[in-house]
Parts: sequence; structure tokens; C-alpha cells
Amino acid sequence: MKFYVAFTIQMILWSVFYVAEWLSVKDHIEYKWIMFVLFFYLAFIAARKIIQSRRLTLFITSFSLSCFFAFKFLFEYLMEFF
Repeated sequence: MKFYVAFTIQMILWSVFYVAEWLSVKDHIEYKWIMFVLFFYLAFIAARKIIQSRRLTLFITSFSLSCFFAFKFLFEYLMEFF
């Protein structure tokens, strides 16, 4: 159950990152990387508080990030048709 909660919280954080990235369309790429690092750290810390294992936290964070980017590319690909 802890894994599911941590994964869900991280997916919410990645969604907020996507909205922030969408709103900062005119920013330089360096600022977007800084924002990505901050959101990654926030997601890692949030999962770390729930899971209490660094190795498992890193796995869940990388898994949620992979799922987020897969959903993002799928969503953007499907939006090209509509």
C-alpha cells in the first residue's frame, strides 16, 4: 500500500511539473532543467518519507518518472490527431 501511495503522490507532482513547464514556455532551457531537478528532489523526498528505504524510493521515483514521460508522449501524440 505504501508503494501505491508514494507512486500516486509522485504522479501528482509530475503533473504539476508538466503544468509549470507548460506555463513557462518562453523560459530558457537552463531554468527548465533547474525546475526538473527541484521537482525530482521533491518527489524523492516525498516518497522517502513514506517508504523509508533509499533503494526502493529511487526505484519508485524512476518508475513514476518513466510512466509520466510515457503518458506525456502518448498524450501529445494523440493530441496531434485532434
